[in-house]
Amino acid sequence: MRTVADPLPSGQARCLLVLMPGIGDSPEDFAEYGFIEAIRARGIAVDIVSTNATLGYYAKRTLQDRIEADVLAPARKAGYRQIWFAGISLGGLGSLLVAQRYGTELAGIVLIAPYLGDDDVHGEVAKAGGLARWQPPAKLDEDDYQRDIWRWLKGATAKPETAPPIYLLSGDQDKFAPAHRLLGATLPPERRLRTRGKHDWAPWQRLWADFLDHSDFRARCGDLRDR
Repeated sequence: MRTVADPLPSGQARCLLVLMPGIGDSPEDFAEYGFIEAIRARGIAVDIVSTNATLGYYAKRTLQDRIEADVLAPARKAGYRQIWFAGISLGGLGSLLVAQRYGTELAGIVLIAPYLGDDDVHGEVAKAGGLARWQPPAKLDEDDYQRDIWRWLKGATAKPETAPPIYLLSGDQDKFAPAHRLLGATLPPERRLRTRGKHDWAPWQRLWADFLDHSDFRARCGDLRDR
């Protein structure tokens, strides 16, 4: 998998942030739309890797293997103390798939307007009265990754010590808003950020700035002024 690295010029940070793009987007889009600059302008001590996690990796079910080989294994070798994932739309699903396999090895996952499956899947969750009440099928088909993700989310939110912290950022008019509300209802208020807007870059930019300014990300990764 092709990646674009943006390391600190002053030496390796203790945190690595891995960015996962949405469908049809490229790793360069994170720089083009100001995500990288927003971090640098705030002096947050983090190295950044933007991935070219395209739809083909999802379709072929090779995403987790490629992320392991091309991102996580090098990060472990480099000695990072924290590894964070942040994904937009389909990249949010990708971040969850990585967290599903690697669990607490990750320090946090930031879901920005994430795709969380088709309407009929999260509709089941809503009909049951929410994620805490929903009971996944006792046996899932091998290809039923969507319900498998919701099953993982159910466990991760019921027993947060078994999973990395989940941060949910979304627009109030996002096309995936019903699924976002279901997940958001299970998260602590400080890990839920909302803004006006639909499923596009303008609200995502505002949400990203809000996350950098008001979450514990900076405190956990460190400030360049303290180096």
